[in-house]
Amino acid sequence: MNTLLAICARLADNDLIAAECENLTGGRPDSEGIAICQRLDLIPRAAYVTTGLRCLAEGETLGELTNTIARTNTPAEGFRVEFLRLSPRLPVRKPEAILAVANALDANPNLDAPAHRFLVVAREKGFLFGEILAENAHSYQRHADKPYRTSSSMPSRLARALVNLVSPPAQTILDPFCGTGSILLEACAFGLPARGVDSNPKMAGMTRRNLAHFGYSAIVEQGDMIEHHGAADAIVTDLPYGRFLEKMDKASLLPLLAHAAELAPQAVYLTEQDISPWLREAGYRDVQLIHVRKRAGMSRYVHRARV
Repeated sequence: MNTLLAICARLADNDLIAAECENLTGGRPDSEGIAICQRLDLIPRAAYVTTGLRCLAEGETLGELTNTIARTNTPAEGFRVEFLRLSPRLPVRKPEAILAVANALDANPNLDAPAHRFLVVAREKGFLFGEILAENAHSYQRHADKPYRTSSSMPSRLARALVNLVSPPAQTILDPFCGTGSILLEACAFGLPARGVDSNPKMAGMTRRNLAHFGYSAIVEQGDMIEHHGAADAIVTDLPYGRFLEKMDKASLLPLLAHAAELAPQAVYLTEQDISPWLREAGYRDVQLIHVRKRAGMSRYVHRARV
């Protein structure tokens, strides 16, 4: 078969997972979180894509799967078999599945230092078997320990996903409302030149100290975004007005969006309401709205926009 597959986290009402997977791998996950992909090499940098596989066999039953594996003569010397259950429908137990697949492989295992790592996935309509080629490195987690934060600081996993929505070949990232630097930290983790702006000198200082804490280098300016004229390949930001809906009016936001459209050809905006019409009025032609459930009764919206 040799089909490339990505396995994603499954979180209710979070369309950001599918959007990140599609941008990083070229595949969009199904209802079980599995996507047929074009590439797997960017999975280590993901927020929500967990594993990349080369699918080697499928079967409606465990017996059918193992018979197929036995016929394929898969190179497997020094292997380890792992198990993932995506559906409770199939009654097979983890040890049973691992042993059956191991017996079907014509090779010797090595559980401590495997040369090949295989994964058996129990799905709603059967099993699949593949070799693990890529895994999420969860490198965003270290930024959760940034020393300077506020009650509204963006979670590092969410910030990572937003940066992952930027399409190549974007090489420079601008966050014009950088707060405590969550987005800049994720951009710097990829080695992308990043620049931040914040009108609050306290926030700009917190961002600088957070970047220095992790050994990152980025330009951080204290000032009004509307007066910033440094161009970038992409803007990624959490609009501050999204935290105070009564201040998030068209008259105050539209000039900022129009100026941002002049600074970068693509942008990712996180807000607490749909501002798609305002983005189009500001000069963006292609606007994709992505829904993210924040908690019960509250949602956030990611706008992926292109000029």
